[in-house]
Amino acid sequence: MVTASLPPKILDIANGKVTWGRLEGIDYETLGYFLSCHLIVEHYLDEFLRISYPTLDWAAARHTFGQKVALLSDFKVSDKYDCIPAIKHMNSLRNRLSHNIDFKIELEHLLPLTQYLTKASGLDKAKELTHPRQVLEEFTSMSCVLLAGYISGLANHTSFNREK
Repeated sequence: MVTASLPPKILDIANGKVTWGRLEGIDYETLGYFLSCHLIVEHYLDEFLRISYPTLDWAAARHTFGQKVALLSDFKVSDKYDCIPAIKHMNSLRNRLSHNIDFKIELEHLLPLTQYLTKASGLDKAKELTHPRQVLEEFTSMSCVLLAGYISGLANHTSFNREK
């Protein structure tokens, strides 16, 4: 296994002296997996918006992830499968992560995702999912399947052809 390290960060500057701090304990694997989950969810959001509103120029609009999710605030198959609040929370975590080099994704940070999975499945996912990657995997799969079903249904119903 390749070990990775980052340069130390500046903790303080006082009396002409710099105090340095090592960045240790960063779980690059979980952070990378989280970012990959965020990207695939964004892919499905993009496809959902494109097929729902095919006449709009989505590439020219260049919406942020948060803006895309805001456009879907009213999308809800049912209360049981309403994944949009959890997707919003996922984006807020991504924003925290991108501005805090010491941020570690813990199970408690993913509670809204776990609560969504519990509501959607009817099982106590907090007991079943004991690692952040498990929550991320199951949440990403569940929310993408929901969006994929809608995309596939609309594509079939409208005989949609997407321009490349």
